[in-house]
Amino acid sequence: MYKFVQIGFESYADAFAKHMVDGDLLLLLTEKELEQDLQMSSALLRKRFIRELESLKIAADYGSVDESQLDQFLMSLSPELSVYTYQMLGMGLNRNLLPSLTDEMMKTVCGMHNPIHRLKLRQALQDSKHIDDIEVAILSKQIDVFISYRRSTGNQLASLIKVLLQLRGYKVFIDVDKLYAGKFDSSLLKNIQAAKHFILVLTPNSLDRLFNDHNCEDWIHKELRCAFDHHKNVIPIFDQHFDFPADTDLPADIRHITRYNGVRWVHDYQEACMDKVERFIKGELNRTPSIGQQQASVTSSTSNGTQQRKISARWSIAKTTQKCSVTRQQHNEISNNRCMVIFLK
Repeated sequence: MYKFVQIGFESYADAFAKHMVDGDLLLLLTEKELEQDLQMSSALLRKRFIRELESLKIAADYGSVDESQLDQFLMSLSPELSVYTYQMLGMGLNRNLLPSLTDEMMKTVCGMHNPIHRLKLRQALQDSKHIDDIEVAILSKQIDVFISYRRSTGNQLASLIKVLLQLRGYKVFIDVDKLYAGKFDSSLLKNIQAAKHFILVLTPNSLDRLFNDHNCEDWIHKELRCAFDHHKNVIPIFDQHFDFPADTDLPADIRHITRYNGVRWVHDYQEACMDKVERFIKGELNRTPSIGQQQASVTSSTSNGTQQRKISARWSIAKTTQKCSVTRQQHNEISNNRCMVIFLK
């Protein structure tokens, strides 16, 4: 009650003390109780009090009593719906029961007397029978790209890619605290389901924990399998020093990631690399090589040493040419070629 005494309701401190209004009762107070029991006769004063009380309800942390993350779901629909969380939890409601609510139950059980608030909740519920599908649909409007990475070696590169994507107008989700357990796990996977594109940042030894991970306990394994299961546009970004392990070392359900095209990251040419990432996002580049491309790659790697020397020569020319006076268009072409050549090597 100290907060309310501070903001102009000190004259009612005795009334609150007399009725032993604690935190639980405070969150359940109605305007009628303010008027009749606490003798707050001024309608304007009651409106002020209710406004402050609703702000408190929205800011409150219900984590200790909200196992189904009901408040998180209501907040994702509209912050103003969060004011009903505490009463709904007190009546035994959880997220899974929401689709069964009738209009009358919203009023009597949830205390949702505002018809617009009931309409918002009904519209969100009528599009899907399962509450998780609703949450994914809401998240899909907030996320374009999900970035997966190994914290120990890929944090800096993943953060850089996030910033560069945001500068290009993409909405990006990057998990910075993926070591929490419990309900956070399912929430993280929902973000993958909601995203249109899945970027996998591959840095040295980032896949080592996947060796013999047949129970899918590693987080990169979980995230990548989720992306494959939900048919996301998977885009690998390779650190300059990353090499894939043998196919047989990786779990069978994600082993085909080794056949995906991607972007070999070169820090000196990050804009050219980002241009290529954006082409993958827009669907201008194939994420997996065609059969013809794979055969050509095998032939080149096994019997054409001359081609390797040509690529190396081309690399040297690109490095030399960048020191000369060139037009902006020529410089961009050189940058793109260097990024591409590194990827081929």
